[in-house]
Amino acid sequence: MNQNRDFYAGLVATAFFALVLFVLIPIYVKVPSFIPGFAPPPNMWPRVVAIIGLVMGISALVLSFPKMREASRKQVTGFGGSLNHHKVQIARFVGLLVLFGAFVYGAPVIGFVPATVLLLGVLFIMTGNFERKFWMFGLTIIFPVLLYLLFTEVTHTPFPEGMLFSDSTSGNVSDLVTLI
Repeated sequence: MNQNRDFYAGLVATAFFALVLFVLIPIYVKVPSFIPGFAPPPNMWPRVVAIIGLVMGISALVLSFPKMREASRKQVTGFGGSLNHHKVQIARFVGLLVLFGAFVYGAPVIGFVPATVLLLGVLFIMTGNFERKFWMFGLTIIFPVLLYLLFTEVTHTPFPEGMLFSDSTSGNVSDLVTLI
């Protein structure tokens, strides 16, 4: 495995999950002043996932330093040669950033579960490994539906429905136009 790739993957994961944990969750996940019974607050599971991702990113960063020091003794490559050698991965990374942006802006329109199905489908396609198409297709559909059922039936935490599939039809077109 490329040592710089480990470092950059850890850096991107740490930055992403730190952004989610310290910026996006406090801004977008509203916590009511009173939560009845033993129900978890709405920000509990997003915080748990973000903290686990942050710890994994930091551990990837820390574990990449010994590999990088060993590799720096062996060979030196230029920045341009490295960019040219990894142009497919760079294009996938840019596509991934565009995909996450589309997910963030598309989830309020079509709903969280359909947006997650589309996100997982495109992420599986971007891996480039098509040996297990059945598993890829199954997990793309089953995983978001199971998460939806877990949160709605067990913890009674509703997922955002989206403007296109909500029960009320008034104002959907005007809300959609103002969102775009």
